[in-house]
Amino acid sequence: MKTKVGIALCFVLLSGCFLLNANAVANLWSVATGRGYLIPEESSMTRFRVTQMNRGSGEYWLYAEDENNYYTMMEKSGTKPYLSFSKEKAANCLHFDKFEVKTWCN
Repeated sequence: MKTKVGIALCFVLLSGCFLLNANAVANLWSVATGRGYLIPEESSMTRFRVTQMNRGSGEYWLYAEDENNYYTMMEKSGTKPYLSFSKEKAANCLHFDKFEVKTWCN
């Protein structure tokens, strides 16, 4: 009996921590209900934060970031439908703008 209560309590605490993360809640909802919404493989449900959504009828993001990278759906990277750019590299780009992929230097 104590084991079941302990497991249930752990589940409730972990679920609460996950739900308290606003990014995770927003991303979970968008993945479940949105068309074309995805989380980049370099990021995660809890770390990924959208900074600009598409203003049209599509339910996808245009620009986003996490602690390591900036992302855009405005450009493709090989077989991926998005481009990722390291924040470390961005610090060395002259006139870098995270909302303008043309300023993302190589």
